[in-house]
Amino acid sequence: MGKNMSFIAKIKINPKKLLYLAGLVVITSLFVLPQRALLVQDDDSTTDQDQQLLNDINQQIDDREKKIEDLQKQIEQYKQNIATKQKEKLGIESEISLIDDRINKKNLDIEAQENIIEKLILEITDLETKIADKEEEILLEKDDLSGMIRKMYEYDQKTYLEVTIGNNNFSEYFTQLKYIEKLENSTKDALDHLKTLKSTLEGQRNNLNDKKTEVESEKAKLEGERGELEGEKSYKDQLLFDTKLDEAKFQQLVEQVRQEQVQTNSEISNLEREAQQRMNNDDFVGLGGDIIQGDASLTWPVNPKYGISCGFHCADYPFKRWFEHSGMDIRNPQGSPIGAAASGYVVIAKDAGMGYNYILIEHGDGLATLYGHVSRIDVSPEQYVRAGEIIGLSGGMPGFPGTGKFSTGAHLHFEVRVNGIPDDPLKYLPAIL
Repeated sequence: MGKNMSFIAKIKINPKKLLYLAGLVVITSLFVLPQRALLVQDDDSTTDQDQQLLNDINQQIDDREKKIEDLQKQIEQYKQNIATKQKEKLGIESEISLIDDRINKKNLDIEAQENIIEKLILEITDLETKIADKEEEILLEKDDLSGMIRKMYEYDQKTYLEVTIGNNNFSEYFTQLKYIEKLENSTKDALDHLKTLKSTLEGQRNNLNDKKTEVESEKAKLEGERGELEGEKSYKDQLLFDTKLDEAKFQQLVEQVRQEQVQTNSEISNLEREAQQRMNNDDFVGLGGDIIQGDASLTWPVNPKYGISCGFHCADYPFKRWFEHSGMDIRNPQGSPIGAAASGYVVIAKDAGMGYNYILIEHGDGLATLYGHVSRIDVSPEQYVRAGEIIGLSGGMPGFPGTGKFSTGAHLHFEVRVNGIPDDPLKYLPAIL
């Protein structure tokens, strides 16, 4: 009999370790749960404070959203006013009135951009608060599971004899087993909940990073908007200085600009045709390297993070009544490096001093790119350049070299020409991320 009892005493509990180990949590829950309850009770005031903070943040977000909507309505009204005035007869008074509308619109654009940034920052604060709450909840869940696993391990070391002796009768023993079975399910649910919490936390962190990236992008656009506002004001001052509000002087100025535009386009077209003929006749052999053949894929000549102020044939082009916009204006600080959009040969590197400076590069297969408002030129005609190679510095701010008479802010004027005809640059450039 003694041997049998000794043998039984050495038998370990083997089936469903989690089931039996979890049973001890039921036994010890009388001690563990009240402590957790006290912990939760102590955190109630903190939870209420966090919830109140989130409520306040969400209210501020709603207020910013409403403000942005109101500003957008005002901006839309100015857009309509500008579109209407662009159809009016070109004259000094209508031009000044148009400039004033653009300045007012630009002020609203800046205010809207500032509210968008403030809204994004509030959303970041909201996410950071939620992330902190989730991290705290995960820590509590981990503590509970750690304690549970530790107690379950201790219980797994007990023998059948110890378990039997530990209960007054079989009814208590089977009641304990039922609790263990329920707790096993609860343990699985707790683990699943912890996985869900971690997944939610990861999603919130990704969202937070996206919001932070968006803030940086919106700040860059805001900087560009402010630069354009200063440009609009400078353009208005220059126009008033040149014309003294005299209609005859204004019309003379307009005609001068039109003639310069015609002359520039003619020069570009002629030299571009000559370059294409020379490339076809292999006159450029030995000068460089590869040229484009077939479908073209270009790279951005400057960083597009500041946004596009005016696209190809855009309706709100400031000088639309004077001539069509044949390219795309990419906002960029004065003096930003310009990279060649693709490998090719420099056809023109026009230095007009305080006039309109530009560079034309022929890439082969009838494709060429033009870079306007260049404040510094670093290449020469017939020079071979590779994609991304710095060819000069951007300009566009009134009063700077290379800008010419008319510009409303620092930017690069970028054109894509196919067989001498301007085309939309966005067809050839990668999407802005």
